[in-house]
Amino acid sequence: MEKVDDLTREKLREWQMRRLEIKDRIQSHPEQTLELSRVLDLMDDEHAEILSQAEMIRSAQVADEPAQPPLAGACTLQLNVVAQSAEDLRRLLDMAVFELQQQINAMASAAGAGPHCGGMSGSLGEYRFELGGQGNA
Repeated sequence: MEKVDDLTREKLREWQMRRLEIKDRIQSHPEQTLELSRVLDLMDDEHAEILSQAEMIRSAQVADEPAQPPLAGACTLQLNVVAQSAEDLRRLLDMAVFELQQQINAMASAAGAGPHCGGMSGSLGEYRFELGGQGNA
C-alpha cells in the first residue's frame, strides 16, 4: 500500500509542476490563453484519472487482504456520533454513555430480547446506537 501512495504522490507532484508551468505560460503569453486553457481542462481529466487508478489499486489490495474474522462475544455495540466541535462531541458521548448504561441494565433483566436502539439529535449534533446481546449481559 505504501508503494501505491508514493507512486500516486509522485504522479500528482509531476502533474502539479506541469500545471504550474502552463499557468506561468498563460501569464507570460496572454495570446495563448485559449489554447493553454484547453490543456488545463485536459489536465483536470488526467488528475481525475490518477486518483481513480490509485483508488482502484487500493481497493484491489484491500480485497486481497485476508478478512478479519468477526469478533465473538455476547454483546455488540455500534455507535455513530456527529458533532460540530470537540466540546459538543464530549457532551454527546457523555449522554450516549448514560443512555447505553441504562440499555445494558435493561438487557440484563430482559434475557433474549432483540437489539436495543437509541439516539438523540439536537443543537450539539446527534448520536445513534444499536446494542445487541445474547442472554444476560
